[in-house]
Amino acid sequence: MKKSCFLLSLVVSLIIFQGCSTTSKIAFFEEKFNSDQEALVYVYRLKSMVGALVAWNVNLDNMVVASLRPGGYTVLRVSPGPHVVKIGESHTVVEALGEVIAHNPEAFMAKAHETYFVRSGGFGVEFAAKEKAMAELKAMKYEASQQAH
Repeated sequence: MKKSCFLLSLVVSLIIFQGCSTTSKIAFFEEKFNSDQEALVYVYRLKSMVGALVAWNVNLDNMVVASLRPGGYTVLRVSPGPHVVKIGESHTVVEALGEVIAHNPEAFMAKAHETYFVRSGGFGVEFAAKEKAMAELKAMKYEASQQAH
């Protein structure tokens, strides 16, 4: 009896875990620019045990624009200029590309018609090179952003 209760509990836990950790069924596809005056920012979350049951908010310039589960990605369309991307409660992308912005060291300078890739794995958040990002994104599923287009 104890063994069957344990197995039942295990199956229920796995079903709940699977239901909590899934993303959409839309496979990765590369976005096109809508205008010459925008930049694309792919934000994606690698599968990890860290926070695996919880969707993390994606903030763009202090506004929640999406929610990501492990294995999910979203695309943000931004105007040229400084932007701050934050994933979760304390996961801010630190400047790694382009110009250093003295008044806001957490911001990066988006340039028109450029594409940026921001990846989160566990507690780490960083910009990724296009080659690495494209290889990782092929295993990701799209999660719609709340951002107005």
